[in-house]
Amino acid sequence: MTAVVNERQARRIVVVFGGGSSDTGVAGVLASLVSESGTDITGVFLEDRSLLRLAELPFTTELCRITTTRRRLTPGELERQMRIQAVRAEQAVRSVAERAGSHWSFRTHRGRLSTALAEARDMDLLLLGTARQVLASAGELRATARMVQAGKAESLQPVAVLFDHTDTAARALEAGIGLADRAGRGLIVFLSDEAREARPDLTRQLQSLGPKRAAIRTVPGPGALLAAVRRAAPVVLIVGAGETGFEEARIGVLQRELRCPMVVVR
Repeated sequence: MTAVVNERQARRIVVVFGGGSSDTGVAGVLASLVSESGTDITGVFLEDRSLLRLAELPFTTELCRITTTRRRLTPGELERQMRIQAVRAEQAVRSVAERAGSHWSFRTHRGRLSTALAEARDMDLLLLGTARQVLASAGELRATARMVQAGKAESLQPVAVLFDHTDTAARALEAGIGLADRAGRGLIVFLSDEAREARPDLTRQLQSLGPKRAAIRTVPGPGALLAAVRRAAPVVLIVGAGETGFEEARIGVLQRELRCPMVVVR
């Protein structure tokens, strides 16, 4: 295997929908990643058992981010919403696959993200939507309102890449450059502290995008990464799987905390 693998060489893409806020953008990212008819797409809608158990509690409330309307959330209502979201997710996968002439399949998985990941270790790319949030925080509501008032256009959102010490970081960067170039978006590379010596090489690799479309930001740790990604509000975050596999714990944290799709490059 070469040191750098372009995402266009990916033969199998697994996309996991979590019913979260970023699922609406997953189809667009998937369409950008699928560039050849030989790609095999597997769609998975994740029904989180912990959310269903939470909905059984008498005080569980769902808060609409747009209207701020509060309502009681029951297991039956949550399952109904999940079924609707699963149908929409399947339609999105079918639409992307049919346009690209790619083989596709879809299934619903009830359980944890770690189980779904364990069943998909032979993939080239993993595309994740965010986890479903039962109750939106006041901070999220204020952030949403600010974005609406500012008229923030989705088309202006950059592609983000985490470049760290893993052996797949170079492939993640290559995927990010290709995606940003084809979509006409900017690119932000979050450089982990332990990989800061790679900055000169990164600067050279980003020259093709130009100084106005590419930026490098050093992040000293996981907490700083989460804060930096939230501020940047990218259309997608691309990370490397790492030499030990997909590192389910780290991926799970990012999926729960971020509000954008995430691509894991193997």
